[in-house]
Amino acid sequence: MAEEANVGVMPLFSEVHLAIIPSDRLDVGEADEIARTVVASGGNHVKLRASDQQIDDLSAVTHIVSTDIDFPQYRQATESGIFVVKPSWVHQSHRKGKLAGPRQHSPDPSQYFHDVVLTCGDLPDGDKDAIIAGVMALGGQYSGPLTILTTHIVTLRDDHTKCVMAKTKKVNCKSVLPHWFDTCFRLGKKINERPYMFPNPPLLHAVLPRPAMGDSPHVGGATAAMPTGHLPSTPPPSPSKTRKNLNAFMSKKIKLSADLKIGESLTMTLGELINYAGGIITDDVGEADIYIGQFRDGADYLAASRARKEVANLSWLYHAINLNKYTNPLSKLLHYPVPRDGIPGFENMKISISNYNGEARTYLENIIRYCGAEFTKTMKQDNTHLITAHTRSEKYEAAQEWNIHITNHLWLEESYAKCTVLTLSNAKYSTFPPVTNLSEVCGQTTLDMKRVEQVFFPAPRESPQKTVQPPLAHGASKATPHYHYTLPASSIAAGSYTPSKTAIIEPPSSVAEGVEDAETESEPEKQPKSAKKPRGRPSKVAPTPAAKDAVMDEETPAEASTAPRSRGGPRRSTATPRHLDDEKENTSPVVTTSGRAARAKALERIHSAAPDIALYEKETKRKGGVTHGGRRSAHLEDLSSPVPDPKKSKKRKSDENTYYVTAEGSDLSDGETQGKLAKGVKKAKTASELPPVKYRMMVTGDDRWVGNMKQEDADKRKLRALGISLTLDPTEVDILVAPSIKRTRKFVAALASAPMVVDTKYLDAALKQNKLIENPGTLQDRKAEEAMGCTLVDALKRAKINQHHLLRGWSIFVTHEIAGGYETYKEIINVNGGEAFLYKGRTGLTLPKRRLRVPPPPAGSEPSLSGTPVDDKEEREVQYDHIYLASGDSDAEVKLWKAFRALAEKQGLAARVAKSEWLLNAAMAQEVRWDGKWEWQQPA
Repeated sequence: MAEEANVGVMPLFSEVHLAIIPSDRLDVGEADEIARTVVASGGNHVKLRASDQQIDDLSAVTHIVSTDIDFPQYRQATESGIFVVKPSWVHQSHRKGKLAGPRQHSPDPSQYFHDVVLTCGDLPDGDKDAIIAGVMALGGQYSGPLTILTTHIVTLRDDHTKCVMAKTKKVNCKSVLPHWFDTCFRLGKKINERPYMFPNPPLLHAVLPRPAMGDSPHVGGATAAMPTGHLPSTPPPSPSKTRKNLNAFMSKKIKLSADLKIGESLTMTLGELINYAGGIITDDVGEADIYIGQFRDGADYLAASRARKEVANLSWLYHAINLNKYTNPLSKLLHYPVPRDGIPGFENMKISISNYNGEARTYLENIIRYCGAEFTKTMKQDNTHLITAHTRSEKYEAAQEWNIHITNHLWLEESYAKCTVLTLSNAKYSTFPPVTNLSEVCGQTTLDMKRVEQVFFPAPRESPQKTVQPPLAHGASKATPHYHYTLPASSIAAGSYTPSKTAIIEPPSSVAEGVEDAETESEPEKQPKSAKKPRGRPSKVAPTPAAKDAVMDEETPAEASTAPRSRGGPRRSTATPRHLDDEKENTSPVVTTSGRAARAKALERIHSAAPDIALYEKETKRKGGVTHGGRRSAHLEDLSSPVPDPKKSKKRKSDENTYYVTAEGSDLSDGETQGKLAKGVKKAKTASELPPVKYRMMVTGDDRWVGNMKQEDADKRKLRALGISLTLDPTEVDILVAPSIKRTRKFVAALASAPMVVDTKYLDAALKQNKLIENPGTLQDRKAEEAMGCTLVDALKRAKINQHHLLRGWSIFVTHEIAGGYETYKEIINVNGGEAFLYKGRTGLTLPKRRLRVPPPPAGSEPSLSGTPVDDKEEREVQYDHIYLASGDSDAEVKLWKAFRALAEKQGLAARVAKSEWLLNAAMAQEVRWDGKWEWQQPA
């Protein structure tokens, strides 16, 4: 009977044709074990070519096992719908008795949560849904109950039922705070969990420990564009037994550029090593497979790049020779040729580094120089930027005091990768985890090849003066050349780079165009290039951070490519595609010139694009839409949902993208994958189901949600259904709720936005009655208004006139030990248009005088910036001729008064050491007044 039951049961790997890519992390024993396991369960092991250790026929393979994506056929494999998985996929499938989803086992570094299976503890529903959606979008999975596959428990306390069960059952998982996921999402990188792990997470310590100096494993071998070490004079031995037969450059022809400026001796040594690795040096860039150069210019660089050959620099060549292994040159910023003249916008910057050491520090120093900025080992007041790995350093404190831009290394790396100066207002560049040294994620940024192509090797432009010859009018005309090429393996790894196939309307950079002109002169059969159009030059002024509500992400997302897949097989999991409107195919060109010639060009291009436009319109009406562009949304939120709408989706229930890990049987079992939502997972409302946001509310001085996050989450949903969104940004407040007039950071800062200030009864009514009170009265607090010296209604009227300009042009110094903290007063000053500087008694400061951005109005005629008439000439001069230090009266602060007054006197200014009440009173009354009672006098 048992034999009859087994009839018709297919072996586990019966439809799997698997190839194994050897590496240093996949030894021979493990590779043989994987092959035996697959073959024993009905699968087929496809062996590699002995000559170059590559797959002979990709069409005969369904799965590739590799520990990374650094192998030449990775791009072709992913475009062909072949799953690239880690060895753990085979082990887990064999243990479960069914094929595991390949997404969780992908070696793609962009899916940095691919090895995470999380379950949640006592979290508010909103936070829980946000974490689950983010993890699934980045390659992870969610499990409702605790299973043996669970890797992380997200919880706020260690005594949760799931945490206790994990300890009892000895499940190999980590209990982490939700702050870890939040930090990873903000950085776009996966950081170490240790500071967020139970028991006793360091993040919750009363005194946070200083972030320890960590290693930077991703920087190794790519700290400089030109190698500083020495190559061995003899061929290097294979670093492991696995690599004895794997030659890095087998059957490859390599072109060494003249701009490397290497001598004959080194050239001969390189030739011997390349020959040993199976390659050949050639002088013809047309027949070369790999181009090695130092700069992103020259005829050879343009030819190799436009032909989609592998382009790298000498540092990459050294790295590949020493490892005797192919690596992706686009995965490291400094394995690709550097811009000869830097990146426009960096030339006037002076940048210093703090809290990075070893290879990471050398790597960042070199990127600063390649960008065209000046690197300074010591930081002075004329520095423009400080790049730091955390905030515990003397340089960081001095940068705050000197108002120097502070950022982490991600801003520098991504600016270099995108060939432009990115805005510092992006939140990820100012994110510094309290107990993490960011050097651990240094070197993970890859080049944006779409942007590199636009700047350094754009497609050649056709001359607008060219006339269309009638076909076969005078014999056979010269055929237009068509270039058939394949992308290098590195292209897909560096952000799914897809080269542009249409004519580039925007003018190329001066470097690329200069070489194009040289090529045009040497080829008489081409039409002469028209006169160059004037090009604007980016500003040389260092970027200034914008307000919190003006955060802009200037990333240039790569276009998604549609990969074919085998019929009936599961869909290959890919990163969430993103589009920009100006990167869609079939969009009309934008002509930026003016005059008759420009109109002629535009007309000619529109006529030439007419057939494509007509075809596009036809495709949009076809069922299923178009492959690229068309009905695809240009907004990330339209594409980022990991679980499609079941009403609209035609995806099979077994689609890997909709899998949840669920338990089966007992509380702790080996989870199976199901297409349905796990029990307890609620479908979140979409933005289209909610009313538009009418008001942004800030609540202060009310403790109804303290220690009750679930109630807070429920109340937030009620308010959102009424068109109210809670905010913490004082610049966007419409309604301020407080039980009385408070001197809290929220209340004082929010008054600058002239909000409607109401009692907490307004919030109570909204939550209980599910409706908003019409025309509520302004908050009444006679006692606080007497202390302010004005009514709240008058203060709000002045705030409406001031429009955040109460302190415009003011530069106010604040001590570090002031009651309430420096950050509190900095926000109050900034939201009112001023600039705050931290003062710690440092000598050599240049004290800024208040700047007159607008001339003062005539005496008694118009209100001043503070909203009050100015009748006294002496009082007007007092407003502008003094430098202010807001301070408390602690011993540490009193010691600073004398130094501050002496520094001001030395620079010809009059110093005022003011009590914090002066600044608070000005912000709350929305007018700047001065009284001798607010000045600290130097003790005898």
